[in-house]
Amino acid sequence: MKKGLAWFLILVLLLSVMVTASAESALPTTWNLTSVYNSVDEWQADYDTVMEMLNNYEQYRGKLNNAQNIYDYLQFAYFTELTRLQGKLNLYASLGSNLDSTDPVFAQLNAKLSAMNVKEAQLQAFADPEIFALPMEEREAIFSDPIFADCSYAVKRYTDPKSQPLSEEANAAMATVSMALGYPYKAFERMEYVEMPYQTVNMPDGTVRELNDEVYDDIIHSDEYSREFKAEANKLYGSRAKNYINTMATLLEGNARQAYANAILSHFETTREAQLYAYDVKPAVYDMLIECAHAGIEDYQRYYRAHARGLGLDELYTFDMATYVSDFNPGKIKYEDAVAEVIDALGVLGEEYIETFKNILSSGHVDVYPTDTKTTGAFETCPSSDFLPWVLFNYNGYSNDVSTIAHEMGHAMYDALTIENQPKQYHSPTIFTQEVASTTNELIYYNYKMSHASNDDEKLYYLQNALDLFTGTFFTQVMFAEFEDYFYQIVEAGDALDGEALSDKYLELLNKYQGDAVISFPEAKYRWADIPHFYYVYYVYQYATSITYAASIAQGILGGKENAVEDYLSFLKAGRSADPQTLLSIAGVDPLKEETYRAAMDYFKGLVDEYERLVDARLQK
Repeated sequence: MKKGLAWFLILVLLLSVMVTASAESALPTTWNLTSVYNSVDEWQADYDTVMEMLNNYEQYRGKLNNAQNIYDYLQFAYFTELTRLQGKLNLYASLGSNLDSTDPVFAQLNAKLSAMNVKEAQLQAFADPEIFALPMEEREAIFSDPIFADCSYAVKRYTDPKSQPLSEEANAAMATVSMALGYPYKAFERMEYVEMPYQTVNMPDGTVRELNDEVYDDIIHSDEYSREFKAEANKLYGSRAKNYINTMATLLEGNARQAYANAILSHFETTREAQLYAYDVKPAVYDMLIECAHAGIEDYQRYYRAHARGLGLDELYTFDMATYVSDFNPGKIKYEDAVAEVIDALGVLGEEYIETFKNILSSGHVDVYPTDTKTTGAFETCPSSDFLPWVLFNYNGYSNDVSTIAHEMGHAMYDALTIENQPKQYHSPTIFTQEVASTTNELIYYNYKMSHASNDDEKLYYLQNALDLFTGTFFTQVMFAEFEDYFYQIVEAGDALDGEALSDKYLELLNKYQGDAVISFPEAKYRWADIPHFYYVYYVYQYATSITYAASIAQGILGGKENAVEDYLSFLKAGRSADPQTLLSIAGVDPLKEETYRAAMDYFKGLVDEYERLVDARLQK
């Protein structure tokens, strides 16, 4: 071959490789909000349209006494152009605020949306009282009309004896009062993400750094720092809210009192009862979950003791869990490589799943890296069916960040498949089933990493990650659920929340769950004050139920159970078309059977058994 032609072919090959590599790594990493609105002026135009459309509510007054009129009203109020535009408006404003909660432009947009919601609630205050004023027998006849066949679950509350709506006057009053609601959480967000200073830490190199989440993660996951320095960082990190503990207790109390007031007005005795009813979850689930956690505490503590033994420690502290017994270390993983790993792991769910998965990742709807103003943590949202789901990460490259991709994309896939397969009235699955989709992905991901490990040391590394996922999603969240139930009982008894008393209770529960297997610094008692999910009102228990049910689903899929993948995808495609128990039964899970919870604990016990085996085998070498 001639030298010139050879060099030309080499050049072409190199360019081909570069183009291929570029294409593989060309995943958007910031949200493209212009795909929602090109400008605030464009947003304002739709807002003005919606405000005008709200006046159409009045045309239904006095007419909600037959199937056709009620159906037309519900379509207008919830499922047609009005709702579509409201979804876009909310999407743009909320995404912008999550990128920067201090941005005055998005703060103003959210204030306008609040005003819009108040006006709409006032204008539709007549509707439910008018429908519920009809005798039950007449309502049952109306809602059995074939016209409601495509939304029977969405309208079932109108024939539920437990549903007792407020009067029109009370609804209108509540709509007006709602302008003042929600501010405890807004104040918490401002404190937590903007105004409450982080502690500063004296680094070993002599520099002084602000101990934010990113810096703290870097410290405790790094091999560069001594255990003594990590201990100091852990104490400082845990004490951030100490000087603000009474303010944080007041904010939490305000939020709890709002939730309790809403429960009373809705004719429920407790906030917990109201919230479980809102999600159509049977009360027994909450108690079964706590009983399950208590039954598994011995294995939970056994995992920590095995970890301490593997590290050669007489005393294990919480920050020690960031240190691996295994010598395997994948290092920081590039985002593009992490995505490829997750896609490979989830390939067991089939081509349809993976194709949609890739579409979301390449859509410009994923914001990947942390910034100084961005909301911490990670989440997925899909308030408008006009768009693919939107996902936020704070990706730092650690192994748990890769797992977070699997988790949040599980949410995104659930929403995407629901939108493709269900009418609007069955979009937006509740968090009770949403979290099943996300944790199933994580369990599948870690099983993939363990089964593809090149040796026991690598397997041990990913086994620890899987155990940390389970303990963090199950035991920690059940502990949170017990803490949440405790402070709601205080509020519902008419008493005030005290910062130190809450902190003492939090420490008591921490010690109950971890026993003497893990030692916590005194500063750990204040960590409750940094947890935003306590403002979401009986929310955290659903993380624990999710991994309980996901354990059964993942084992079925990975064990080759007949139709397990098809049944799981059918569950995802069913959206919100039935109560959670019925939906989960599609995937082969019954939330009201004790054996479901025992199976989850057996799954966890099996992971701990394998962890002990690998740790002890390593120590014997």
